[in-house]
Amino acid sequence: MPVYNVVQPKGVGVRIQQEKTDGTILQLDSLDRVSLSDSKLLWIDCRSPDDAEVKQIGKFIGAHPVALNYCMAPDSLPKLQEFDDHLFITWDFVHEGEDPDKLVTSALCVFLGANFLVTIHREPLGGLNDVWNRHKSDSELYQHQPALVLYAILDNSVDGYFPIVEEITNNIDTYQDKLISGQAAGDLETIMDQKHRNMAMRRIVMTHHDVILKLGRRDMPFIPQDITIYMMDIYDLLVRVAAEIDTNADLITASMDIHLNVVSNRLNEVMKKLTIVATIFLPLTFLTGLFGMNFKYMPELGWRYGYLAAWIVFFIIAIVTYLLAKRYIERPPKLKKEDEGEDI
Repeated sequence: MPVYNVVQPKGVGVRIQQEKTDGTILQLDSLDRVSLSDSKLLWIDCRSPDDAEVKQIGKFIGAHPVALNYCMAPDSLPKLQEFDDHLFITWDFVHEGEDPDKLVTSALCVFLGANFLVTIHREPLGGLNDVWNRHKSDSELYQHQPALVLYAILDNSVDGYFPIVEEITNNIDTYQDKLISGQAAGDLETIMDQKHRNMAMRRIVMTHHDVILKLGRRDMPFIPQDITIYMMDIYDLLVRVAAEIDTNADLITASMDIHLNVVSNRLNEVMKKLTIVATIFLPLTFLTGLFGMNFKYMPELGWRYGYLAAWIVFFIIAIVTYLLAKRYIERPPKLKKEDEGEDI
């Protein structure tokens, strides 16, 4: 195996952990004088590489050009591709962005071979750093197997999904409490933001399902059979996340129904009040219209106290109409006799 020199560009982070066949453990920052054939486990982690560096690392491990193109312009779709000398995997880490109502995904490109692991990413990944530090402090932890290191990285990534989904659940519960108390009756935008976040998490989890199912196959190259059970453990975690996402979807639908019911109830209350006002003015309008007609011989037309008497009559009619309207319009409907006898 030839040795290729990779010049580390300024400002780009490249770190290497090499376990040599003689048991020597090295921490390096370039591939100068590194050989795959002399490595029991070689892990190359590269953050924000330029295209030239990606191509040089790909040449060093014999990566397929198609996989290298994905590393230089990663898309948002997790995938798994099998090649003769390695597997190529793309995965998404999810974290909160500057806008708390939106999720940000960070793509991770992985090359997995028999004795090497290459991870390429644009943003710092906390879950990957945790695995790096554990492996750095205890090289025996992952049994010198790149597949087990890959499992630890993916497992940390999926563990990070749970706090996000739980936060969505808590936000929905808080919104429902505000709805019931009348504090968020018109704030439909809040629940719609949670709906979009929940749908984004659903898409992420569903696309990762297929990748893990392939990694869990017993005939998958570069994944020892004793590691497949670990991969299926990640699948179980994804199933749990998916179940919580589905529960959140039901809660969001219920919240929107509650919102519509609250708005409808408020509209009904307004209509009741308007109905009471219209009912009060209905007899008054009739009387003013009746006595407003210009007939010469209308009763009490020339009475001295007719104007005062009219106001007194109008006032009494208004009070009586208001009391009757309030009693019959605002009272709850009566239950039928057969409903009253049913057990609740």
